[in-house]
Amino acid sequence: MTDEEFLPIIFKNIDELRFRLVRILEVFGFFFIFFLIFSITRVTLFGVSFPFITFDVYHNIPAQFLKLLEAHIIPSGTQLLVLKPTDGVSANIYTALFLSLIFAMPNIVYQIGKFIGPALKKSEKELIRVITVPASLLFAAGAFMGLWFVAPELFTIFHNFNIGLGAESTMGVMSFVSFLLLYVVSFGVAFEIPVFMYGLTRSGMVQAETWYKYWRYAIVGSLIFGMIFSPGVLGFTMMVMSLPMIALYFAGAYFAMRYQKKYGQKESNTVTEAL
Repeated sequence: MTDEEFLPIIFKNIDELRFRLVRILEVFGFFFIFFLIFSITRVTLFGVSFPFITFDVYHNIPAQFLKLLEAHIIPSGTQLLVLKPTDGVSANIYTALFLSLIFAMPNIVYQIGKFIGPALKKSEKELIRVITVPASLLFAAGAFMGLWFVAPELFTIFHNFNIGLGAESTMGVMSFVSFLLLYVVSFGVAFEIPVFMYGLTRSGMVQAETWYKYWRYAIVGSLIFGMIFSPGVLGFTMMVMSLPMIALYFAGAYFAMRYQKKYGQKESNTVTEAL
């Protein structure tokens, strides 16, 4: 292929990438601005109470979301502190970015699929179609589990240790936000393991037996992941994240083996009949 033939293809792909990025940023930016300038209030009309969107920059949706998390997660007696003048603004913006990413994710997945779609085979497109919904649900399930069930227990443990030392239990608002959001995203990513393993086996890149063969490496990798991405440097925070990952690894190996036994046998029979 000559430069005269190659360069137009490159420029076409760059233009398509730019177009998809603009579409992603449009939706992401809409949610980001919406969350920053509006709040949710309850309005009573004719005896019926319902949520209503009002303009409020200071008590916006990210601030309301943080208050909800504070009430659910932080133990009674622990006080959130603003240690620097910009901490409140930074925490609000980080939370708005997090919420915008969650709400814009369907569009992000759609735009990425439209960009890479022409380069995929029919079987690869079918694989993406099959795993998209389970992957989204597992990410949401992992994030929800980490946020709603595991995080309150961790903060209770931290609080009890602080009280045991005779120290006053306080926490910077930015430490709370960064600690929590990193933990939630890491939990969500960890729950993608079964989908990733199933996809590799279904595409034929990794045999199901391989997952069982290297299970020891998976355990070590899970512990390393938990050590890097779990908040703090304590061993039990690492184990809280690593143990579900190990269980999910074996779940992924099971479903990969189940697929290979079911459909691999059909493909073998088809080849035999053809011969």
